[in-house]
Amino acid sequence: MEQKEVLVSIIVPVYKTEKYLDECVQSILKQDYPALEILLIDDGSPDNCPALCDDYASRYENVKVIHQENKGLGLSRNTGMDAATGKYLFFIDSDDCLDGPGAIRMLVEEAQQKQADITVGCYRRFNDSGFRQINRHHLHGGEYTKTVDFRFKGFYMYGHLAHNWGQLYRREFLDAHNLRCRAYPFTQDKAHNMDCYVYQPKYAFIEESVYLYRVNEESVTFRYKENLMPVWISIAADFNDFLRERKIQGDYGDWTSLHLFLGSFFLVKQELQFQKHGIREGIRVMRKYGENALVREAMADLAKGKYIREISVPSWKLMIRGGAFLFHVRAYALFVAGIALLRALRVDGRMTDSRNKKEIS
Repeated sequence: MEQKEVLVSIIVPVYKTEKYLDECVQSILKQDYPALEILLIDDGSPDNCPALCDDYASRYENVKVIHQENKGLGLSRNTGMDAATGKYLFFIDSDDCLDGPGAIRMLVEEAQQKQADITVGCYRRFNDSGFRQINRHHLHGGEYTKTVDFRFKGFYMYGHLAHNWGQLYRREFLDAHNLRCRAYPFTQDKAHNMDCYVYQPKYAFIEESVYLYRVNEESVTFRYKENLMPVWISIAADFNDFLRERKIQGDYGDWTSLHLFLGSFFLVKQELQFQKHGIREGIRVMRKYGENALVREAMADLAKGKYIREISVPSWKLMIRGGAFLFHVRAYALFVAGIALLRALRVDGRMTDSRNKKEIS
């Protein structure tokens, strides 16, 4: 088939994952799509990963290794993008796996058929206890991709567009607009995909799961982040600068507003989860968060209902506007207490479960 002649570059940043690396690489090598270039980016890993990467390269002709000093996940992906020669790029974290031997083939066939710049699949979470059901994206292409509702569901409610992993990118699209990842210590994926979106890529979607996301409690995702607030604010500010510097037209205020609103939830939840005096610390953190002008503007807009009316899910509309109003009038104690109540009632947990589905054997 013509699709099988198109080279796909699989970019794998590698750092301190020697326990999982072989499972990741084997899931790539077992793909039934033969035209693969596998780029292992050793990001100065201090364990046995560099030697493992070299061993794969010595045994498989289509595996290449790049060793570099530690730069972080986003810049490691950039190293891979700069070295890639495939028509399409696919990112996979080195503690994750592809979901079945047909994952890349299904993405390429859809990308070729739809002439898409970004092709999105579904994924499953897994750990030593088993696998979860398919986490579906609930998205479709066409004019809908230009709406606030698409951005909200794709980047926040379901979140599939907020990940670099699990998506197939047309390399010429990324190169034409110089779209590279930023050096944030976390949430690099969302920032990169926000930048991609404003250049109006053509999206395509498949309903099959193509990616296995490991719930790894040793990863940065599950650690207390001292720099969560400044990084979260920087992502919004840098995105606004990106639009200005590149003279990109259009109203993307919903992105920065919703990003900053949800940042308040993550900040409070972090204090409730990790700190001894969670509610008290949560209130203190919210006061500090509210000192930022960009945050205050975002909360004021959402409190007035701006952008919210374009979201199609009533429960989210109510939660966002109510929470933004409490924040806007500086009722921080009520705001934090509300989040604590949602956690106690497992409302946030049920929202997560509805996205990730329950465990299956």
